Amino acid sequence: MQLDEDFIKIKDIGKSTNEIISFIKDEISNKFQKKGVVIGLSGGIDSAVTAAFCAKSLGSEQMLGLIMPEKESDSESQILAKKVAEKYNFETKIIDITQILESFGVYKIKEEIVKEKFPKFNTECKYRVMVPPKSKNTIGIPFLEILDEAKELHKLKINSSEFLTLTAATSIKHRVRMATLYFHAEKNYFSVVGTTNKSEYQQGYFVKYGDGGSDIEPLVNIYKSQIYQFAKFLKVPDEILTKNASPDVWSFSTSDEEFFYSVPYNVVDLILYAREKKLSPKDVQKISNLSIEDIENLFQIQNQKQMKSQHMREIPHSWIPDLLNR
Repeated sequence: MQLDEDFIKIKDIGKSTNEIISFIKDEISNKFQKKGVVIGLSGGIDSAVTAAFCAKSLGSEQMLGLIMPEKESDSESQILAKKVAEKYNFETKIIDITQILESFGVYKIKEEIVKEKFPKFNTECKYRVMVPPKSKNTIGIPFLEILDEAKELHKLKINSSEFLTLTAATSIKHRVRMATLYFHAEKNYFSVVGTTNKSEYQQGYFVKYGDGGSDIEPLVNIYKSQIYQFAKFLKVPDEILTKNASPDVWSFSTSDEEFFYSVPYNVVDLILYAREKKLSPKDVQKISNLSIEDIENLFQIQNQKQMKSQHMREIPHSWIPDLLNR
């Protein structure tokens, strides 16, 4: 799937960078009147770019980066997170959240499902949930993928209840990290800066009151494709630029594209951009080599994702009484 990469190119990246830097400074120092910011560092591109913006906006002395691994985390994530902090020269704390997750029964809940499907599962095995793309001929049913101790791959069916339980248990990881961020923010009179980008936000690829819980979201109007443009401009470490974006929530590593996007992120961005600008499938075809059928299918998938995730982008609904006029 080759696309015209200029379709979403940032016209003046220097000016846009300065505007984001000013936005962060104004929100934190003037509106919130806080001393600085706390950022969750995942070792991924979004948190790296957010950290770079904050360092340029507030200075490294007004930043704290939290690295919050757990026993299923990819060890490389922690290494890359440290490189970001070294690059922009700000303080970090490593807080292992494994014991907190164990107290919630997160690993037990997930392993019970995995062992029921694969009785030979042990600590040497790795597992992940995969969501295949929905198309005209397939309905995109999630499945469990296990890499056993002999490095043999097993694909196993799971039902909707098992899928929801696995993802719900996984969401606790994000919510524990959010609570940890706010503890350190309040302790230091800081604000929490989120790292969700526009591509994730529009599709509901975040956890409400988890990685979606923050005081400001500098990236929420920036497509994933544009995040990479900013990363190059801000000289984010090359290892992060070339690393596949990953949710890092399963013991068996998986990319964002494999778990949620189903297609390359630049294709997702094209479809999101087309919907935003009210472009037709024919318009999209002019800047891609996708068929009209593929484009219409991708439009339908995005319509469904945005509809199903709408509640995640809204504040809690409330009843508005008219008690005084009764």
